[in-house]
Amino acid sequence: MKLKPEFCEAAEKQLVALSGEFTLETRHQIPALWEDFWLRNWPLDGDEEQAAYGVSYSMQPDGAFSYAVGRHVSPVPASLPEGACLVTLSAGRYAVFHNHGPVAEIPVLFDAIFSAWLPRSGETQRAGAAVFERYPYEEGTSPEAMT
Repeated sequence: MKLKPEFCEAAEKQLVALSGEFTLETRHQIPALWEDFWLRNWPLDGDEEQAAYGVSYSMQPDGAFSYAVGRHVSPVPASLPEGACLVTLSAGRYAVFHNHGPVAEIPVLFDAIFSAWLPRSGETQRAGAAVFERYPYEEGTSPEAMT
């Protein structure tokens, strides 16, 4: 697997999201969170990006982490839908890896990034920064295709 990222600067974003707790052993359950997110079909205005995000955050030394599925909307609604939370993607420099394969391959890609590419790259991950996937609403990225 050849990993060659692009680098970009990104502004802070707030996502209206559905979140759950996972470990490396239970991350195979993340597609069910995506399905739950799409089934809720929250009416959110201001989705100018036309994209969905998967966000890993609050990583713990024991491998536990939070994962959220959400949408960047602007402005953030005054009241959130039932079950929703806000997740913040911090402003800063990001390494962007493009994947055009099946979503099911994302865990393999993440493992390669964090076990091979990052240690050899000379780059460092910002402390506390979330790791995320961005899925533009395009042909082939329907809610059905993303779960």
